[in-house]
Amino acid sequence: MKKFIATSLAAIAACATVGFASCGQKDTLIVYTEAGFPPWEFTRPGSTAVVGVDMEIAKYIADKYDWELQIINGSFDTIVAGIEEDNALGIAGISYSEERAADVEFSDFYWGDAYQAVVYSTDSNPTLTEGKFAASNFDGAKLVYQTGTTSQITVSDNQADWGVASTGSFSQVMAALEEMTTATNKTYLIVDSQVAAQLVAENTGISYAAIEGVEAEQYGVVAKKGNTALIEKVNAALEELLEKDANGKNQIEKWFVEYSADAE
Repeated sequence: MKKFIATSLAAIAACATVGFASCGQKDTLIVYTEAGFPPWEFTRPGSTAVVGVDMEIAKYIADKYDWELQIINGSFDTIVAGIEEDNALGIAGISYSEERAADVEFSDFYWGDAYQAVVYSTDSNPTLTEGKFAASNFDGAKLVYQTGTTSQITVSDNQADWGVASTGSFSQVMAALEEMTTATNKTYLIVDSQVAAQLVAENTGISYAAIEGVEAEQYGVVAKKGNTALIEKVNAALEELLEKDANGKNQIEKWFVEYSADAE
């Protein structure tokens, strides 16, 4: 009996030190996201299931390591600040910044063609410089954006130089869009270009353009600060997904096309 108890206690202790795993059960990978960012993550009408490019990446990572996948759909601005588990990732079109990298571990970049864009009423006829939204348009304007995103950082970093009159922060992109389209004063929505393209495809009377002088961004997967072991596994999966086929396309690019069409 003493031997049995000692063996049982040793097994319990071993389970407690694993961290990522649950003894006797399949390991679980938690993925935090925010389903208001098509084509990266969104929900279809009549469904609560989160789909999109990032969710395919999450499934690929989980399948590669035989992990159960648990998707938690929450607020974007809590993802970077809220990852505490050793078995958790944030996959939500998260752009790299030095500020974010101080709080979380970033994976290798899986998308490098993201940039901040302006969504505007087409009939407002803003000045475009070589197809880009001239910064002079912002003078005296109100800028709206989703809380906690690089759009907010872009506005914060540039609003003084641009002469912005006021700003508005919203937890969801669609709420910011409604503010922009119903405003009686000069109001623009700042948002990632892929989302801007989706919004323009789904709504009449609006257009979008890249912002003059604002550089492109890169997306990565994030984990708890110091959790390099999990990030190494993520990087191994991303390396496979980024391999180009005979036509020069990788799997993430293919998903991007698929879900861009699906989300329209």
